[in-house]
Amino acid sequence: MLFCASCAVKNCGRPMGAEGDYPGGCPSLDPVLSEALEKYRDPEERLMARQSAVTSPDHGESRLPKTIRFAKLCGFQKLGLAFCITLKDEAAQVDRILRQEGFQVSSIICKVGHVSRQEVLGVGGSCNAMCNPIAQAELLNREKTQLNIVLGLCVGHDSLFIRHSEAPVTVLAAKDHVYDNAPLEYLKHH
Repeated sequence: MLFCASCAVKNCGRPMGAEGDYPGGCPSLDPVLSEALEKYRDPEERLMARQSAVTSPDHGESRLPKTIRFAKLCGFQKLGLAFCITLKDEAAQVDRILRQEGFQVSSIICKVGHVSRQEVLGVGGSCNAMCNPIAQAELLNREKTQLNIVLGLCVGHDSLFIRHSEAPVTVLAAKDHVYDNAPLEYLKHH
């Protein structure tokens, strides 16, 4: 069983050469790591990993400027924006900003196709039009996007979108109805 969240040692986060001993059963000692490291030899994986390493340090940037910088460093020009209908205004702003930064943007709303939840899933509800994350992904796949950005898709819908996306996916904002789309706010209250 993997137990990093509850590890008190945290040697893997120390500077190289100063890490000390790892606890028994530590995933850092697992032989599968050499197989994973081998995958960084793939040019596309290596490029994304390198640019992510350059982008990830905190330079006083919020998530959207970091996403823009990452996409530019990777040479991505065609971006996909998969968003929730409740964040349509924010999606329009993100779309505008990305276009101003020189990207081609294909955006797709969650309710694409206006399909009945009852007919397809056998589930009723206050809004009968179902979210359609598989179609969102498939339509962006057809557009040949190079990076897809998720904006506020619901739990589960985001998983289906990520599973079906051919392009790499990053999350700009996670859906959280209670904490105004900032799910880590929950931790401050518990």
